[in-house]
Amino acid sequence: MEKEPKRKRPIQKKVRFSQEEWGYLKNKIDQSPYNNFQNFARIMLITGEIVHVDYSELRTLNQEVGRIGNNVNQMARLANQFEEISIDDVEQLLTDVQNLQIMVSSALKKEMQRGR
Repeated sequence: MEKEPKRKRPIQKKVRFSQEEWGYLKNKIDQSPYNNFQNFARIMLITGEIVHVDYSELRTLNQEVGRIGNNVNQMARLANQFEEISIDDVEQLLTDVQNLQIMVSSALKKEMQRGR
């Protein structure tokens, strides 16, 4: 008499796929945050949906915010060191801030449209 292994999930089901179906599924698994078929299939079967959010645009936005922050810090150091700041520096800072506002607005609009 064999002992049942003490597993958290003791029930096993088998599924068969054609090559075309498996290729499609493999692509979906690779795009998902799940690292293998078992995790992907379990979540998909239980919840009926798997949501994958692409944060690449937000990462780009975060990098740009960091660059602008560095520019602001450099300008503040220059202003403190020389006790003055040029019009060109102020205009550049304003341009950077406007670009940031455009990027943030664009990213938010895309996320809001994606959520609909």
